[in-house]
Amino acid sequence: MTGGAGDRSMAPEIMAALNYLVDTSETPVFTQTATAAGTVSLSGARQPRTVTIRNARPLAESLTLDIEGFAFAEQVTQVTDFNDDAQLASVYTPEIETLVARIAGAREAIVFDHTRRSTDASHREKYGSRDPVPAPHSDYDDSSARQRMRDKFGDAADERLRGRFAIVNVWRSMSGPIEQWPLTVCDSRTIDEDFLISTRREAPIRPEPSFEYARPSATRHAAYDANHRWYYFPRMTRDEVLLFKNYDTLTDGTARYALHSAFEDPNSPPVPAARETIETRVFVFYD
Repeated sequence: MTGGAGDRSMAPEIMAALNYLVDTSETPVFTQTATAAGTVSLSGARQPRTVTIRNARPLAESLTLDIEGFAFAEQVTQVTDFNDDAQLASVYTPEIETLVARIAGAREAIVFDHTRRSTDASHREKYGSRDPVPAPHSDYDDSSARQRMRDKFGDAADERLRGRFAIVNVWRSMSGPIEQWPLTVCDSRTIDEDFLISTRREAPIRPEPSFEYARPSATRHAAYDANHRWYYFPRMTRDEVLLFKNYDTLTDGTARYALHSAFEDPNSPPVPAARETIETRVFVFYD
């Protein structure tokens, strides 16, 4: 159990609504904003479904990327300002690469994207951050994961594509404890691919600071499945990280991804602090 968790203790589970996609014959589209202060548009019919979301803090030490598809760690970062791109490059990137390689048991971890998010429109306008995405999804399919490898490594991608690789996201607060719109993740063992719907994410029509969001992609959004088992870590602090897998080349029963979604927390205070988070995408390479 992480230190100091007692003052963040909450009920073992909560009930909250997730915006599941309703399957249609047309490919849904995730349309990025024309202005930094705007919010994303998600086409396709969606149906809020109330689900149980379990407090994962009591399980923190037992969770793994290859079984549940997500893990949790304490990491005291040396970053003093997450809105400073220079610090992200010189301080945060090596911190995250070391952390992910250790937790994944991997030969190498290489950061390729930092995406800031905020519920404060003025922050999105100033820093090019993005709003939270309130829809269960995973960020890649087979083709878009391989395309992102080529985008990052160019001609050197062919050699890397011959072995096993994964994509892991690392999510944390950039400021104080998360008081609104936390992230929930779904145990990979409860995901049925038949309930995942290919979704097209369009490239933005404005300058985009994120390597990932500057490019179009094929993602997969989830239709409702009663078997999904959702977890979250209440009131995450700046020195805690949630790691979750977004892709893995293995198809032998190893977790390939954990669906994730922002959600409206019924335990948020009446006037919550703005949710300011950063997610870092990492290529993970194995022997």
